[in-house]
Amino acid sequence: MTVELKIIEKMLDILVAFRHGKEYMELLNVMLTKMMEMTNADGGTLYIIEDGKLHFYIMRTESLNVHQSGKENIMMPPISLDENNIHNISAYAAIKNEIICIDDVYFSEEFNFNGPKNYDQMTGYRTGSMLVFPLTTGSGDNGTEEVIGVIQLINSIDEVTGAIMPFQRDEEFMAFLRAVANISANTLANLTYSKEIKELFNSFVRVMTKAIDERSPYSVNHTNNVASACTKFAAWLSMNFPLGHSYHFSESRLEQLAMAALLHDIGKIITPLEIMDKPDRLGSEMAVVRLRFEVKKQQLENSFLKKDLTTEEHERAKAELSEALELVMTVNTAPFLDDEALGRISELASFTYADETSQTVPLLTPLHMDALMIRKGTLTDAERQIMQEHVSVTARLLEQMSFNRYYRDVPVYARSHHEFLNGSGYPLNLSGSDIPLEACILTIMDIYDALIAHDRPYKKPLPPDRAFDVLEEMAQDGQLHSELVRLFKESKVWEEVSE
Repeated sequence: MTVELKIIEKMLDILVAFRHGKEYMELLNVMLTKMMEMTNADGGTLYIIEDGKLHFYIMRTESLNVHQSGKENIMMPPISLDENNIHNISAYAAIKNEIICIDDVYFSEEFNFNGPKNYDQMTGYRTGSMLVFPLTTGSGDNGTEEVIGVIQLINSIDEVTGAIMPFQRDEEFMAFLRAVANISANTLANLTYSKEIKELFNSFVRVMTKAIDERSPYSVNHTNNVASACTKFAAWLSMNFPLGHSYHFSESRLEQLAMAALLHDIGKIITPLEIMDKPDRLGSEMAVVRLRFEVKKQQLENSFLKKDLTTEEHERAKAELSEALELVMTVNTAPFLDDEALGRISELASFTYADETSQTVPLLTPLHMDALMIRKGTLTDAERQIMQEHVSVTARLLEQMSFNRYYRDVPVYARSHHEFLNGSGYPLNLSGSDIPLEACILTIMDIYDALIAHDRPYKKPLPPDRAFDVLEEMAQDGQLHSELVRLFKESKVWEEVSE
């Protein structure tokens, strides 16, 4: 194989590796390894520029079986990039954006090689030839090249004799080297920019999540709890089901589920707080009801003083009014109303008082009666519709966001977290296979967190065993994915979530 063909082959290897690699350190290792193979180098160091300094990221010496990776693992101080350090060969390459080739560091006076020589004394190594070149991109100011790092190669080895030899330095080879370095640097820069954009997007999502949760002191942890539960349960599924199984989550799929969980309640940004945080059936109207009862009580007193009521009638009317108010207060905060309680409430419709215009009107308005007749929960049908609208708003908001292919399913998962398998959910009444598995998981986690939550003013928290009773009942009714409910219970992930 000719030298040129070998170099081209290594270039292709690097391109293929870069195409499939996603992790930053993985790509750095590929870059240095392939550069060493291309030049038959025995050693190599890769630096990345951060805060105006060259930081050691990878150090390799094949003959000494040394391979250190990660700047936190290499106990070497960074190299400053200033004119005072211009005699350091790597600093010079970065500052001047030049390729430097040294045949033997022990016979060169161009740069200060005390570092390599000290290393040789400590290890018995013999540093000879050296090739140092900058990693440059075309993304600097005004389209100029930007140096993002430096690669330093040490000791080119003769393939036949094994002797240390100078690095190849002809013009064609240097052109190849520069091309590979530019491709490598631009790939790393693109990966860095992609990570920055991804983090910017994630930070925006976190800010929106924080804004939604902090609208109400009663759900400040809900979104993060649900996202954490979804992520941990999906990770548990992936450990217990093989690659290719519908319960095994790839990195992309897992990130989409987590993102959907973070965004699932974004539509609540328009939900009125008096509905979202309604602690009981009457909510803020309880003050109005109390005032009406007080007015009615004063009107009874006036009627008695005017001799319109006998003492017996007055006492009986006051007792009935007091019992009625006590019933209203009891019913207002009751978790559930049976038929008997609903019957007693309906009788309150006959109570009247004189309004500010002296017209005889019901003591409890139709709005009050509707609220007090709620069998379970605190929301009237009209209020429940407003509350449920947050899912449709979530869908409309997410439609305005540009999700790339990596996150393409996030809007579908987020808008489906109130859909039930039997078609009884909302907003689209989806059923069966029309509901993605990820949405089924999100629904279960959303319900579980709501059941065990300690910060809801309208309900007491359920212990985990009772919460699972509810989930299992819903699964038996065909609302929830029964196998996922069973696996969630088996996973024990809920123990950490509950804490």
